[in-house]
Amino acid sequence: MDCLGQVILPNGYWIDRTHYRNVKLRVLTGLDEEFFAEQISTTFPANRITNLLNRCITSMDGVEEVTSDAVGRLTVGDREALLLHLRRLIMGERMQCILNCPQTDCNELMDIELRVSDLLQPTYQKPEPVYEDIVESAGRKFRVRFSLPTGIDQEAAALKASTDVQAGGVLLLRRCVESVFDDEDIETEWFPEILPEMLKALPIKMARLDPQAELILNLTCPICEESFSTLFDTGAYLLQEITSTSDDLYSQIHLLALHYHWSEADILSMNINKRHRYLNLLLDTLSPEGLT
Repeated sequence: MDCLGQVILPNGYWIDRTHYRNVKLRVLTGLDEEFFAEQISTTFPANRITNLLNRCITSMDGVEEVTSDAVGRLTVGDREALLLHLRRLIMGERMQCILNCPQTDCNELMDIELRVSDLLQPTYQKPEPVYEDIVESAGRKFRVRFSLPTGIDQEAAALKASTDVQAGGVLLLRRCVESVFDDEDIETEWFPEILPEMLKALPIKMARLDPQAELILNLTCPICEESFSTLFDTGAYLLQEITSTSDDLYSQIHLLALHYHWSEADILSMNINKRHRYLNLLLDTLSPEGLT
């Protein structure tokens, strides 16, 4: 089983007040490809990311067994970093993207090349399990203690947002806020008038504390020369790459089984890179040049 060396998470996680950052990944196998091809339209994106990482993380420092719960409790930025490392492990450093210029009078197709190393953020200097910020509302100052959003928070918010988008955003915030203290430093229940200010202030603060969580690309259209920004979703990009060739998986199994006489289980258990190496060797041999 091929493994990537230790990935150092940008934020990390805490277990009994001990901070950990080291995680190991493995390459996907055919079994993983088959699994995601079957579930791609039946789960929310955050759940798919949890399933993907749960299958590909081989170890987490301080964790006896890697589970979906352990993976779900990683911050959004750490999960994004792991996806980028996993993508590089499977398919390399370069990523080709095609998108449309957002200018309505242009709409030109743009071919963009990204590099994983350019998208990975440095490790955060002083990460904390809980942060504090001051939120002002109606002339009063409230001290808010909050944690960064995790995969589990995203999953819960996505389920809520499927029926009410605004309620999904409120739920995500409520899951991250641990306590609120009023201007007399007394812990207080949330008043309705505080919530709008918190919805404005805290996401900005969270984005600064976890910059890996949202990858914003600043681009310029080569045709109309207008500049614009767009969000790059690593999870959606990687899962699209994995599942876009799922129809070829059984053709590849058929070809390898036919010539090497391997079982379907043996072929599906191979990691993607190893299977493709055998396929390339076989196709080279079966080509007219290889047969001469």
